Amino acid sequence: MTEKKSKGLDLQWKILIGIVAGIVLGIIVNQTVGPGVNTGFWGIVKTIFKYGGDIFIRLLRMLIVPLVFASIFMAIVNLGDVRTLGRLGGRTVGFYMLTTALAVLAGLIVVNVMNPGIGIDKEALASLNITTEVPAKVSNQGVGDRSAFIIIVDTLVNMIPKNPVKAFATGNILQVIFFTIFLAIFASMVGRDSDELTKVINGLDRIMQAGIMAIMEIAPYAIFMLVTAIFMDLGFAALKALGKYAITVLLGLLIHAVITLPLLVAIFGRYNPIKLFKALSPAIMTAWSTASSAATLPMTMKNLEERAGVDGKIGNFVLPLGATINMDGTALYESVAVIFIA
Repeated sequence: MTEKKSKGLDLQWKILIGIVAGIVLGIIVNQTVGPGVNTGFWGIVKTIFKYGGDIFIRLLRMLIVPLVFASIFMAIVNLGDVRTLGRLGGRTVGFYMLTTALAVLAGLIVVNVMNPGIGIDKEALASLNITTEVPAKVSNQGVGDRSAFIIIVDTLVNMIPKNPVKAFATGNILQVIFFTIFLAIFASMVGRDSDELTKVINGLDRIMQAGIMAIMEIAPYAIFMLVTAIFMDLGFAALKALGKYAITVLLGLLIHAVITLPLLVAIFGRYNPIKLFKALSPAIMTAWSTASSAATLPMTMKNLEERAGVDGKIGNFVLPLGATINMDGTALYESVAVIFIA
């Protein structure tokens, strides 16, 4: 399915305008009416905008499970040889482990150079639960109660669904991926007997792609509403108190996004990083405004195939797996947060 050429601005510029306009309007309301406005005209506007943004995110998430199932199934069936799948899977997991390790390394270097915890207002820190939840989560998963080996083994075992229907119903992406890989491998092995099933799933894949195109049409407006509602609530006092910490995290993410990953793209993929950023710009800006790699997955898959020219058989297998297990930003953030709180 090819991307339609529309008149006027490209999608990424429309999304960027929506983000900037949302930030400006949100800050203006925040400063003139006050943070946390819930009554009057702007209270109604904020409520409508929050619902509008939530509907957009729900629409994207609605497509995740059927899209992951259909795209991975068709990618594996089209690969044909199971040995090719094994090589692709091994390289994918190895690459994800490498990028996660490099993200943690970038976070540790930046936090030790910047020292954001020095001179921080402890009352401001205590008022923001978001900064204290991550270390608690990390400590609860440490070696005090269970070894890292047991945690890894548990994760691998829990990937196997006891009930595939329940995995689909609850949106357990890892279990959906495992079942889909299992089903696709054996569909390839039985050959022509699975042709009817393959046709149905291929049709589902095409329907999901059409759904993505429809949802992308409202993305700039939905993102504008989402960003506006967020910045209406933001208080500059708390942001100023933790400004150095925020800068530290953003600097680490910037290093990973514009130095580490582009180098890996150029070295291993032999692809122009600037060209890739341009191709993925709608997905990148959607990810920034929704703060959800899972919600952005449908758009990322579409951009990678249609704008970057990556083989859909590869992207449809690699991306759903990456959106589930390859959390570089989270790994970097947690490494900074642990040192910051300590």
